[in-house]
Amino acid sequence: MIKTSKIKKYIIIILLVISLTLLTNCSCNKLSNKYITKENGVDITVDAEYLSYMYNQNTIPSIHFDYNGVKISDQSTNAKVVFVEDMDGFIKDFFISKCNESKAERVFVEFNGMWNLGDFIDKLPSFMPVAQIITLVNAETYDMYLANMKQLMMEQYKLSEMVIINRCTKDSDRAAYRRSVKAVNGRAQVYFESSDGSSNEIEEILPFDVTKDEIDIADSDYGIWYMDAMDNPEKYDGKIIKAKVVVYKPKQYNNKGMFAPGRFAMTCCVEDIRFIGFKCVLDDKTAEELKPFSDREFIDLTAKAKVEYCKEYKGDGVVLYAMDIKGAKKPEDDLVYFN
Repeated sequence: MIKTSKIKKYIIIILLVISLTLLTNCSCNKLSNKYITKENGVDITVDAEYLSYMYNQNTIPSIHFDYNGVKISDQSTNAKVVFVEDMDGFIKDFFISKCNESKAERVFVEFNGMWNLGDFIDKLPSFMPVAQIITLVNAETYDMYLANMKQLMMEQYKLSEMVIINRCTKDSDRAAYRRSVKAVNGRAQVYFESSDGSSNEIEEILPFDVTKDEIDIADSDYGIWYMDAMDNPEKYDGKIIKAKVVVYKPKQYNNKGMFAPGRFAMTCCVEDIRFIGFKCVLDDKTAEELKPFSDREFIDLTAKAKVEYCKEYKGDGVVLYAMDIKGAKKPEDDLVYFN
């Protein structure tokens, strides 16, 4: 619980799925170190008052966990569940009244993934800061939703601190899934789980050899390289990078011997096209070579990559040091993609 003088603040953690849960007086101290061991598993039964929300209302559903020796708390979590039928139910007065009724210290929102998350956050009272947004995605239906509801998925990824892709199998394209998240939110943590809940991480197989001293980036691979360089800059420290890029000369780099080579990428749809590039330092030779080229013109760039702190990256990242600049023909498709 966070308190400022006598004003209580409620911490909100958002899970992108369906209902609203108010955890009342659920402090960590109350739940620590007091457990009952259940050798034959645990039965969990849904309370009768929630039957109206179930698909089958004839019986009260129950779940049995068969983990031998599972430990459960012997104290009530003192939790209250509130169901919200539609987005119109989320208004400032609703949160205030429910928190006052339950004396909640923490609020967990299991959010409907079909609703607009940004609109929901805008409706939150000022005393309810969002602590974390976690998005859960089913790998079994990932490709179908990405093909048919890509913009909706991308909007959720943009606001998420963590994305968990579960029910992965050996055939799940985890590298492509990760790139689709990182394309719109480079700071989001992406985790993979198998259907049994175990971690299912795998190292991405890149379309170029990062063990070489000189790496030639193909047009179709620029998006993949950009994401990997942002996530793992140390891989490219000291490497020579060759790539076809677009010239961009930000005003803040004027007369400072720098520019920002990159490409325009489409993460979701035409409206979401954005420029992705790196800070690049010029010496006298390459500064002269760059002069004839204007913004959005294509060049072939050869540069040495160094990992340095950069305020544009808000941390350490790849900074390019130009070695050679030549004019280049515009590719047939001048956009790059992340899959």
